[in-house]
Amino acid sequence: MSLKDQINSMDMDVIVEMCINQEQQAIDLYTLARDQAKDESSRQKFQELVDMETVHKVSLSNFEIENYIELPPADLKVTDYLIEPELKGNMTTQEIIILAAKREDKTARMYQDLADHFHFDKKLNTFFQMMADEELRHKHDLETEYENEFLQEG
Repeated sequence: MSLKDQINSMDMDVIVEMCINQEQQAIDLYTLARDQAKDESSRQKFQELVDMETVHKVSLSNFEIENYIELPPADLKVTDYLIEPELKGNMTTQEIIILAAKREDKTARMYQDLADHFHFDKKLNTFFQMMADEELRHKHDLETEYENEFLQEG
């Protein structure tokens, strides 16, 4: 059963709870990675990700649409074709950025599916579209950092 099929059989409370759960999974993943990181730079990067996902979770809990009113960012697709690294204690900054960007992309697709599902309800459609855009904004920021750190010609 696809996510779109699952969404059709859910009520709004279940959908919001699913989204909150998705954000909590990201918080848990990034917290674990932060706690296992060997260097301060990696710990800081993971803490930034924890903080961003916590804001999303609170916004979903409060259904705060006004927190997401911005134009969507361009999808750079820098990490789309890279292999997703496994979470481990000695991840490099490069692996952290790839893992995080791929997670942001997956979450953005979930929110986009929800926005598409609620095409008939302007407020819900807008809210989930803005959440998708916010996740893409995080992916964009991570990919920009990846380009700057690892794809510079020398």
